[in-house]
Order: sequence, then structure tokens, then C-alpha cells
Amino acid sequence: MSLLNISGVSATDFNGKISYFPVVVGNDITEASKKLIVSKMEQILTNNGFGSMNRADRFVMLAKCNVLEKDVASTTPPRINQKVEVTFILGDAVENKTYSSATVELSGIGINETKAWQTAINGLKPANPAFRQMFGEASQKIESFYSESCESIISNAKTLASTGKYDEAIANLMAVPDICHDCYDKAMNAASEIYQNKIDNVGAALLAKAKNAWATSSDENGADLAMTFLNEIPVTSAAFPDAEVLANVISKKMSSEKERKWKLKMQEYQDEKAFREREQANSHARSMSTIAAARSVAEKWAENQPETKVYLNW
Repeated sequence: MSLLNISGVSATDFNGKISYFPVVVGNDITEASKKLIVSKMEQILTNNGFGSMNRADRFVMLAKCNVLEKDVASTTPPRINQKVEVTFILGDAVENKTYSSATVELSGIGINETKAWQTAINGLKPANPAFRQMFGEASQKIESFYSESCESIISNAKTLASTGKYDEAIANLMAVPDICHDCYDKAMNAASEIYQNKIDNVGAALLAKAKNAWATSSDENGADLAMTFLNEIPVTSAAFPDAEVLANVISKKMSSEKERKWKLKMQEYQDEKAFREREQANSHARSMSTIAAARSVAEKWAENQPETKVYLNW
């Protein structure tokens, strides 16, 4: 049984690649040796096309370390010769499921336990074919899980979005790994729609603030405040056309009063608008931009989530 901190937020690095949290357990291994094994695990993950998470969000790569044989030679200084077994386990910490495993035996020798473990771990080969088989089995089970749970994941995300929890909804959708092709495509489409709903609502709120600022004070101060809100409205928000109308109304009134200063401010607004419009010049760019924006939302949301303790039975 292992105790881990887990947020239950993501299965991937939000770029579609499955990522695992490496953790080492074992009563006979020193803390320094655990760090060395984690470094090896990160190499194993990279070699097999997976990412390494810095927290146990969902998928875990667990290394269980045991000493099989140990001999202490009566030399000066004494030398420890030991045979160790390391079992690597891939699992889902949220579902508390084991997907696959691989066991390797290693031998090490040194003047103390840390040195003995270190020489043993140095013999661990990240390119071991057993690891590729282990990841292959796990990926198949992960793909099956998401294929079976896809509709539920999307439905739950839409429910979250309907209550205003847009960022959490987007994070859950962006966590679907790209090995689950159909579900991944559906999740990205749903994430894009929810992101659009979010920026539409954000834009509407900013537009309302801008209108109120201008209605309250139709002078330079009111104009400055209104333009601050208008500048924050995303060009892809449904509120953007009305924002342009209000900006033009403000411009006409202000340009006649403080023409030079206001023309400069409006030029800055127009330049920013032109830049954002160029980014949205074609459908592919819009799609990629939306996915990138949704990914950013997911990452920021995940970073702010507290970790809770769960028990893993392996």
C-alpha cells in the first residue's frame, strides 16, 4: 500500500501526451538511491514517448524496491554485495487500477548501502524491451478506459461549464490523451466550444462594464476606464463587434475634445485589434489558437488545485 498526494486533475500534460508521476517505494532503499531511480524512470518515460509529471495527478509509474540477497564482506572497509529486485508498475491512481508491470533484477556492490544501490541502479537500462511491452499494455487499457468513459467525461464537462466552472471543464477535457483518437477529437471540440462560451461571457461582462463606465462619466476619465475594459475583450468573443461600436462612439466624442492624445490611444486600440485579427486569419489558425488558449486555461487551473491524500493498493 502506498500513500500519494493526488489532485485528480489531469492524465496528460495537456498536449495530448500521457504523463506518469514517478514514485519509488521500499523499506530497504536509501533516500539518495530513490532519487537516482526517479531519474532513471524519467529516462524510461522519455525513451518510450511519455511525459513525467511532478505531481500524482492521475497516472503513476511506481517502482517497488526489494533486496533479494545481501552479503557483507569482512574487508576493510566492509563491502556490501547485494542482489535487488525492482518492480515497475503503471496504474491509475484515481481509479486505483493497475495496468501493467515489469520486474528487473540488478546487482550492486559498494562500501555502504547507498553505494551498493547506486551501482545496481546504474545497471538499469532504459531501453529494456520489457518496458516497451509494459507501456504498450498500459496504453491499450488507458485507451479502452477513455473510449468507454468518453461520453461521461464530455457530459460532466458540459455540466461544469453550465455552472460557470469553465476552467475545470476545459482542464478535464484537455486531459484526454491523444492515443484515444475519437475521444480526443470529441474532447478537443467540446473544450473549444466551452472556451468560446467562456470568452463570450467574459466579453459580455467587460462590455457591460465599459458601457457603465462611459454612461457614468462621458469624459476623459470615463473614456479611459471604458477603453481599459474594451481592450480586454477577445477578438473572437461575440461581444467584440459591439465593443467596436462603443469604441467608435467614444472616439468621435473624445477626438473633438482632445484630438491628439485620443488619436494616439485609438491607434493603439486599432493596432491591437489588427494584430488579434491577423492571428485569426484562417480557420486552421483559429482552431489552433483556440486549442492553445484552452490548454493555457487548463494548465493554470491545474496549477492552483490542492493535492489530497489517497491510498494506492498495489
